[in-house]
Amino acid sequence: MSNQYPIAIWGRERHFRRICRRAAKANSHGLQPVVGMQRIIRAPEGRCRTLHARWHRPFGASPSSVSQIHGLKPVATRPSRFAALALILLLACIGCNPADLPTTYGERRGSQGGPSVNGTAVLAGMFEEAGHRVSSWSRLSPKLEECQTIVWFPDDFEPPTVEQRDFLEWWLFNDTGRTVVYVGRDFDATADYWKQVLPDAPPEQKLEVMRREAAARASYDAARNRMPDDYAAEWFTVYRDKPYRKVASLKGPWSEDVDAAKTDIELAGRLQLPSEANIDAWVNRVDNSWEGRPAFTPLLESDNDTIAYQIQYDEWGDSKIIVINNGSFLLNLPLVNHEHRKLAGHLISSCGPGRVVFVESGPGGPTVYDEEPGTNIPTGFEVFTVWPLGFIVMHLTVLGILCCIAIYPIFGRAKSSPSSASSRTAVAADALVSADAATVVRADFGKHIDALGELLEMTEDRQYARDRVSYYHEHVSRDSGISHRGAK
Repeated sequence: MSNQYPIAIWGRERHFRRICRRAAKANSHGLQPVVGMQRIIRAPEGRCRTLHARWHRPFGASPSSVSQIHGLKPVATRPSRFAALALILLLACIGCNPADLPTTYGERRGSQGGPSVNGTAVLAGMFEEAGHRVSSWSRLSPKLEECQTIVWFPDDFEPPTVEQRDFLEWWLFNDTGRTVVYVGRDFDATADYWKQVLPDAPPEQKLEVMRREAAARASYDAARNRMPDDYAAEWFTVYRDKPYRKVASLKGPWSEDVDAAKTDIELAGRLQLPSEANIDAWVNRVDNSWEGRPAFTPLLESDNDTIAYQIQYDEWGDSKIIVINNGSFLLNLPLVNHEHRKLAGHLISSCGPGRVVFVESGPGGPTVYDEEPGTNIPTGFEVFTVWPLGFIVMHLTVLGILCCIAIYPIFGRAKSSPSSASSRTAVAADALVSADAATVVRADFGKHIDALGELLEMTEDRQYARDRVSYYHEHVSRDSGISHRGAK
């Protein structure tokens, strides 16, 4: 098995045109595509253009047909980058080591998340094309107040907890025009990838491809056993054991101009509209903060199943929650389908302007924070609030301050440290370098001698004067006589 597989998520048109030509040439000769086809090409940082018809126009589609879908004027006649992505995915190499195929779920960035068949990089790119600034986040914290739309693809078959739902509902209440998009986990594109690869596989590789498809389905079925059955989670009721089926018909606002026969939407478990009894339980919950009853509006339906719907409370203003059954038309690989991109366009149109954050989480969901982590950095003063440690530390602090005050004053005249005879000679030599400086020193010291003599004379006690002079020579001159001697 070669280590080639088709994951090209994003890029400039000129790169796609070159890669598509190489893919078509390789396919016409019955060859596996070359290594250059599997290059992951990303848009330059900060690239953001207005939503236009080039999004959804596949090869051969007329600009007028696309403008009818979105109510926009066609701005280009070049092939869509997403249509080019579809060609690359369908014609690229089938051989691949299982560990080489990225299958990380619900992430839009990283070496395993962005190019994953289960990633959200393509949908995030479509938001950017619509003029939104897109980023990723891994927790529910006050930082989310800076955005207007939260898109959440939880890698968890369990529904969101009460704490997570309450955080998002209060986030909707805090500003108008906000949207929470919640996409259920009950879909995995890995098995579909191998299923699409199988028809073009060389005969000697078909058995291996079928084995990998079966392994992917078995792994997914084992994981979805954690999904609850007939469980009311306020926003929806989870049903795990509903019959699996492919969607053959669509109705609702999002179904406009979408050919249901060309879609590939799957339904296994269901996130269905809650019953009246379950709505009553939500409204009557003790810590429920909202008055009245929520309004549920279907957006996309198929027969008796609701694929997407929105939830609104009067107190939220025009903010809303959009619940989508699963990601079978929104993840990277499903968005190869042209009709799926139309549905994704309807989703983006339902979200207001402003920044979009993709919340990425694993089992258990994102952690909820009342304050942004790292904003309250410990300063050490918290110890004063802990009993009895604070009482002890306070007294030790006061005692330390008193000790510092007691030893701070310096009494008496500071004495110079004893010095050697050589240093004294050096000082004397430096003093004799300048005659002017020596004159100044002798004049200043002479005035000192004159003043001292006058004071001793005023005592009229010759013996006392002799004693003072002797004391000076015996004690004082030993410390301070260095500079005096140098001045003589």
